Amino acid sequence: MPFIFYSPTYRVMVTDMTRRFLLLLLVAATTALSACAPDPLNAQALKEIQEMSARDAQVSNIVGVPSCGDPRSHLLTDKGYPTVFRTICRVSYKDGSIDRHKDMWCIGDFEKSPMLDHCYVWVPYE
Repeated sequence: MPFIFYSPTYRVMVTDMTRRFLLLLLVAATTALSACAPDPLNAQALKEIQEMSARDAQVSNIVGVPSCGDPRSHLLTDKGYPTVFRTICRVSYKDGSIDRHKDMWCIGDFEKSPMLDHCYVWVPYE
């Protein structure tokens, strides 16, 4: 049965479907806004990952800061480790006049300090 909302100037009928849609819209907006909130632990993990991947790439002439995946988005919860993350970083560098890069796997744990102790070069299987 529809719910009727009366206003002095107009009448609007809000059905169950409309109420569900508005509730879904509210939940989506709340989730989106909470995702924008800064996470200091995630920021610290990202900083450590960038430093570690640059160090373990063992290259000179690094160009910029390594580009790394978001640790919070790469948790190993499906493997039973809710605080462990695995992400890949791309370390860009110059080899003479040629632009090159190395991809590095970094595995860490949000509960440890420091969160990781090394990264290793990702080599694709052939």
